[in-house]
Amino acid sequence: MEWINIVQKALNYMEDHLLDDIHSEQIAEAMYISNAYFQKTFKIVTGLSVSDYLRNRRLSLAGEELLLKNSKVMDTALKYGYESSESFTKAFTRFHGITPSVAQKTAGKLRYFSPLNIEIHIDGGFIMSRRLIPNVEKLYENKAENYMFPSCMRSAMSALNEAENYDFAFFAAVCGDFFTQTWLEPKWRYNDSYSNVWKDQQLPIQQAFDACGYEYTYVRHDEIVAKEEAIQKQIVESIDKGLPVLSFGIVGPPVCSIICGYSEDGKVLIGWSQFSGEMCDDEIFDHVFSKNYFQVRNQLKNVEALIFFGKKKKRETIAENMEKAILRIKDYKKMVSTEEVYFGKAAFDAWADSLLCDEDFQTEQQLEGPLDTYRSCVVQTGTNLYHIEDFLRRAQQLCPNLTNEIQHLQEGFQQEKEAFEKLIAFQGGYFFERDRKALLDAEFRKTLSQHVKRVGECYQKAIEEI
Repeated sequence: MEWINIVQKALNYMEDHLLDDIHSEQIAEAMYISNAYFQKTFKIVTGLSVSDYLRNRRLSLAGEELLLKNSKVMDTALKYGYESSESFTKAFTRFHGITPSVAQKTAGKLRYFSPLNIEIHIDGGFIMSRRLIPNVEKLYENKAENYMFPSCMRSAMSALNEAENYDFAFFAAVCGDFFTQTWLEPKWRYNDSYSNVWKDQQLPIQQAFDACGYEYTYVRHDEIVAKEEAIQKQIVESIDKGLPVLSFGIVGPPVCSIICGYSEDGKVLIGWSQFSGEMCDDEIFDHVFSKNYFQVRNQLKNVEALIFFGKKKKRETIAENMEKAILRIKDYKKMVSTEEVYFGKAAFDAWADSLLCDEDFQTEQQLEGPLDTYRSCVVQTGTNLYHIEDFLRRAQQLCPNLTNEIQHLQEGFQQEKEAFEKLIAFQGGYFFERDRKALLDAEFRKTLSQHVKRVGECYQKAIEEI
């Protein structure tokens, strides 16, 4: 097993030195082995040459940096070891399928090559066999994928070998996340996406599964607790069939996660989440997988709901589903707020009004709750506006019969984006990076409240004619 340990140490070393000018000789020297033996062993274990691995990792990170940080192409090229923008563009295009400039302008979908880690399978003895579904993509790799149910659906589609068009934006649109805003009461709670807040009503869940053409079973918390052993067996059977299971709340807050493996006959569940589970020192597995890969033991009691994939069924085309997603906007704007959750324009108004509660902004110690809530509202609005332009552009190509409606949405959401950018500029960054203590100033909060209301008014105007 020593050669496996050598390759894993080499992978760790390469990750630590990705921005350095390293080569196989240097890595082999750090591992105290010959270069020839190292390259041969690395190729056998990973299926890649050392240079291919380094190139894939660097281009993957370069793409993420261009997309999320809007860095200059030349600066990014130099950072990741390319001497000219031309050589970088050529390599980038070969890897991602689009040029760096196109990636920046269109927020195009980029490939992600995650760090390799070596999984050791041993059956028998004291280490139980493990079962994993292949090709389950990591969640929250693209930080703009802030809605976990659509992100889980995107990951599940990869595991089920479905078309790439069933991506995050597709599911965020068909389940309604892109076209809604929420505010939860009592105030100063984290405002999650519509698909998570409204999951027990199952409308967003049903719409997503109808769109991708799969039956599903929704299991609530009470049934999970009452039938824990049977549910655990059901999870194992689903994994054995190659069908991942979606879980709300298995690790961290009750957001959606994807269970894609198990060990110890299902007592330990393995998967991806926005959050990480606790590490267990006696498990080899803990030290193999990267951040956000969880394995948890006896955690079903923490789950609010489970979703099991069922059989495939007849489904409509991507275009037909995008058309439905747009026409459903008229239903979202009719949603009636309750004592616990506000929707749409009412959510924006409640958000704005919360800033006028002077008693909650007397000292800096009081700011943690309001800031957490405020940030979640900003993230929700920002996520919608980040993706909506590209989604509507795709819809315009595929749904010519909705040209007028789509143009109206484009104009409306552009106005909302401009109002949102003014809001962010006034508050000093997404998360009050300039000075969060500004919230202690009543006049500052009054003006901030007006900015939030303006964003809500633009949102209302964008959807009112659909």
